[in-house]
Amino acid sequence: MTTINPDSKILITGASGSLGQQIVYEIVKAGIKPIVQVRPLSDCTYINYQNLEIRYADLRRKDQLAQLVEGIDYIIHSAALVDFRQDKLTQFAGINTIGALNLFNVAAKAGVKRFLHISTVAAVGGIKRSEAGKDIEYMLVNEKTEYNLGNLRIPYFMTKRAAEDELFSAAKDVNMELVMVNPSIIVAPSKDKRDFDRIAKFFNKMIIPSIPIRVNMVDVRDVAAGTWLVLQKGVNGQRYILAGDNIKIRELVLDISAIVGKIPHLVHFPRRFYDVTSRMWEVMKKITGRSKIYYYPDFVKLLDYDWAFSSRKAHEQLGYNWRSIHVTLTNLLTNNFNGTYLRPNDDN
Repeated sequence: MTTINPDSKILITGASGSLGQQIVYEIVKAGIKPIVQVRPLSDCTYINYQNLEIRYADLRRKDQLAQLVEGIDYIIHSAALVDFRQDKLTQFAGINTIGALNLFNVAAKAGVKRFLHISTVAAVGGIKRSEAGKDIEYMLVNEKTEYNLGNLRIPYFMTKRAAEDELFSAAKDVNMELVMVNPSIIVAPSKDKRDFDRIAKFFNKMIIPSIPIRVNMVDVRDVAAGTWLVLQKGVNGQRYILAGDNIKIRELVLDISAIVGKIPHLVHFPRRFYDVTSRMWEVMKKITGRSKIYYYPDFVKLLDYDWAFSSRKAHEQLGYNWRSIHVTLTNLLTNNFNGTYLRPNDDN
């Protein structure tokens, strides 16, 4: 267990993001004032409210990193480009992979004690439905699962997995400790508090695809609390999955519909339908010259997997717990998401 006292210098990268700010909230609640990294022009309203030291740096600029980590004891690296776009692989790699590795190497030379890298469960693996058979309902991905998503050309997946590989390799040659955190799909409130309106609008659509696969969703409050536990108690060289409830997408839609009071028009489409339409969409994007491509064949391949995960290791070794996804969704859609950086004066 790592002893972290109130005088410890903890740097949080990506501190202006939703998860980053929630981690700030969690650490401040523990009686420690972290140092935060943000980019110029970032919204620092909450950070300024807590009167925290701000260090501006572009993590893609190696020349800015030495000053960023000066005097730092621990780093929580949460900065990342999180998106499912097919294009801009170079930008994903620059931030998610090269940026993380450069920061790690500079931090090791500066004498940082521990580097906690926030990755994603997409860098751990999935459950291939065609191989799982009848036992799929009982199967969960854990920290020992063999990675099996290398065939998916999804930039976010590719660059986060590459970052893990590079970091674990680099950690063999330095004294600084490395611990990996892999959250599942994070549910967090929006700053404008219009989550109910957006979901209600979505349910006004005539058709919502009925998808049988399982997904795992976790409350941002639980991920932040879990990250703080990992920083203190996580074992050097280990990864910890921070997940929530596993739920079928169809059941998730029905759960949300009950909260918002809308009747979903669920329709089952054959698997082939998604292959054909994604190829058509990709062709149309090329014809029109639009760069942002979100619906493409490799993205459709996500339907071939169950995204169900186990947090047993983090629960048993660190005391990590998570709240029901129903509680999280109810909090979100009733504008009652307390215990967050958006509501720092409210109780959990």
